[in-house]
Amino acid sequence: MENIEKHVGFILSECNKGGQITLTADLMKELARLKGGDIIGIAPVDRFEMAPQGFHPEDILADARSVIVIGKYFPLGVLLGRSKAAMTNAIETVFSALDRCAYELSCDIEKTGERAVPVPADRPYISWDIDRQHGCGDLSQKHAAVLAGLGSLGKNSLLLTPEFGNRVNLVSVVTTMALQGDPLLERDLCIQECNLCIRSCPAKAIRKGGKVVQKECRRYHSITTPRGFTHFACWECRKICPARGNLKC
Repeated sequence: MENIEKHVGFILSECNKGGQITLTADLMKELARLKGGDIIGIAPVDRFEMAPQGFHPEDILADARSVIVIGKYFPLGVLLGRSKAAMTNAIETVFSALDRCAYELSCDIEKTGERAVPVPADRPYISWDIDRQHGCGDLSQKHAAVLAGLGSLGKNSLLLTPEFGNRVNLVSVVTTMALQGDPLLERDLCIQECNLCIRSCPAKAIRKGGKVVQKECRRYHSITTPRGFTHFACWECRKICPARGNLKC
């Protein structure tokens, strides 16, 4: 790891001197790991042909060629525990770390003469349907992760990864850099005969086919304390999922 860090540092220093250096996909992924990413995948923009209008990588950066997707896990104990404050703090910590990672990676990309846009891991986002209480970011992080070979979607619409199950949050970098894409995950990580997440949802918000009705989910998803803090209040569909990944962490 130390040798990789020195190698990447040398490349970026050469870029700062005006040298024409190209970062490979493998080096970009190692650089993202050095900045705190746990899983990293790359999807060429041509894989996003099914993205809705207004939510395609080229809607974010007109001459985009690749999307780098970075995931960071949170502890299983937080998921299985009963503390809403601990869960809220863990998720917000992960979001902040992901945003910093994507921001710094974008700055490094631009030192090579390419362009990059870090897409927020969570907030802020503009798209909001007030009647349906439905919001979404500029790019679907979970669908980008699938297209980058990081996992598959579960019945609760969350990303399932081989390493951590659904205990990951995601961030993306849309870039003009042409990078080799990772192979798509061939197997479905969601256990087909399992419907535990659907049955456990207190809001009955999970429909068959992986659709979640956000308006119903939001009635249980968070609470506001008497002090005015907003806490995550429900993560039953994450907690009950038996596909927890293969890493002991």
